[in-house]
Amino acid sequence: MGTLKTRHGGKKGNEMPKELKRAKNILCGGFAEGDGEMRVVNPATGELLGVAPSEFSSERWSPENIGEIARAAQEFWHWEVEEQEKEAVFAAMAQNFKAHRGPLARTMVLEGGKLGRWADAEVQEVLDTITHYHGEVSRYHTNDGFARCQLPDKNAFSLLMPYGNILTVKPWNFPAAVPMWAICGALAGGNSVLVKPAEQTPFTMQYVAELVLKSFTDALPPAKVGRLAGLVQVVNGTGPGTGKPLLEKYAYDKVTFTGSDAVGRIIARTAGERLKPCHLELGGHAAMVVLDDFDIDLAVREALNAVFGDSGQRCVSTRVVYVQESAYKEFLSKFVAGAKTRRVGNPMDPATDMGPLISLDQREIVNKMVLDTASQLGRKPLVGGYALNYASRSFAKNDGLNVDDAVFEGGGAYFAPTIFTEVPYGTTAMDQEIFGPVVVVNPLAGRTREEAFWNAVALVNKSQYGLSNALLTNDRRISSRAPGRIHTGIFYIGRGTTGAELNKYFGGVKSSGWGREGRGLGDWTQIQQVYDDFHGKARMAQAGADDTVRALLAASRSVFEK
Repeated sequence: MGTLKTRHGGKKGNEMPKELKRAKNILCGGFAEGDGEMRVVNPATGELLGVAPSEFSSERWSPENIGEIARAAQEFWHWEVEEQEKEAVFAAMAQNFKAHRGPLARTMVLEGGKLGRWADAEVQEVLDTITHYHGEVSRYHTNDGFARCQLPDKNAFSLLMPYGNILTVKPWNFPAAVPMWAICGALAGGNSVLVKPAEQTPFTMQYVAELVLKSFTDALPPAKVGRLAGLVQVVNGTGPGTGKPLLEKYAYDKVTFTGSDAVGRIIARTAGERLKPCHLELGGHAAMVVLDDFDIDLAVREALNAVFGDSGQRCVSTRVVYVQESAYKEFLSKFVAGAKTRRVGNPMDPATDMGPLISLDQREIVNKMVLDTASQLGRKPLVGGYALNYASRSFAKNDGLNVDDAVFEGGGAYFAPTIFTEVPYGTTAMDQEIFGPVVVVNPLAGRTREEAFWNAVALVNKSQYGLSNALLTNDRRISSRAPGRIHTGIFYIGRGTTGAELNKYFGGVKSSGWGREGRGLGDWTQIQQVYDDFHGKARMAQAGADDTVRALLAASRSVFEK
């Protein structure tokens, strides 16, 4: 990673260092500078870590010419790199990420504010992703088996074919794992891939890309490596500065996006104008339904993890918990007590349970949405509802929150665990995704467990989102009826909305987007139907015998002749 001498000044304590790390674009097999400058800040401390290009603009490179180079690399990768060589690349990739597990995890902690244990778990997910798609390499040429056709002397089979160039726009909350879903899936499917990473985590993405590119060098002869320049590329920048020109001008054959529904609509509209398919994994408003037969202590632990894990910055984080009325008071009391014991502090500290939000800007967004909800309700949240800084120490003390003193003194982007109760639709917290440690706990009406369940189905399905939802009950009659009744891409029974697994489908419905990742090559390849006709004579498909057709028509009357 390069360094850049700067002359920027600032107030004492916020000065730019003389030698500042600068993340670079990775284009056509090498590093490339971009224009402009984005500041990369440690969200736990406010410390300036480095800068990255904010615009994709260069005299040498353009969205058009890097697309041409990527196309040549993709075709060589698909047609000229043998299956065993591709597998060797994936094997080398696994070794490289294992060797860099600690440094990569630490980079994510510093740049993204992720707890150390979650950062290490994310590297493990990267390794699992590599292993999974390594296995897919051997089957990406075939879709289904040989079949005989209706006509004699004719056979059929289908192939999985790459799209070609994949453009993928990825988020900051999983800055290594989610890009690697796309990189590994695209490569296993015979595609090239260009990653536009999140503005907040460019150094993690650069680290990931360097390890991927090193794997080609480790596994393939130099002559082939040279022909693959442009197969995996990274372009940093803002949405307007980089995302927009790539969407409008880069020669992609498919675009995938993980992020907000607002940006997803822009991507879908732009890709649609170019008649390019897109995969959208957008926002969520995960609901957890707790019925009265489920162990309340276990339900509380599940909810605490699903709400406050990663500071509520997962698309599958629980935003509302519906608890059957007969169990509501006990659940709420224990859930509030649990939220207050979760330690808020520096993510480098192993004792920390909840770290910062990704940035001060994101904290301001969360704060405004919380204030809007409180204004709409005419009351404050039961717990929390404020940024954690020098001005809120007394609030946190009155709430009984477990906050490290350093949080109040530093410049980190911390926000208090926040709990609203009895909040209807028509409010910000119920209608929109608040991407932070904010949850609504609502009582669920129902004289019987079954009545409560059907009330929950109606409430959950009222949401505009449908990414991940959960049902906690031991009643098999109810839990077996639930799948399909709740409109969601992912449905948990017996645990909270904590995530997904590889080789299983990940994606949502409604405003949560469309398309599925994680399960094989479905989203990274297209099906080509092949017919092999060895009849030896010219003929039309589905054509009947002349004599039979002549007799049929002579004996029939059309709708015009009756």
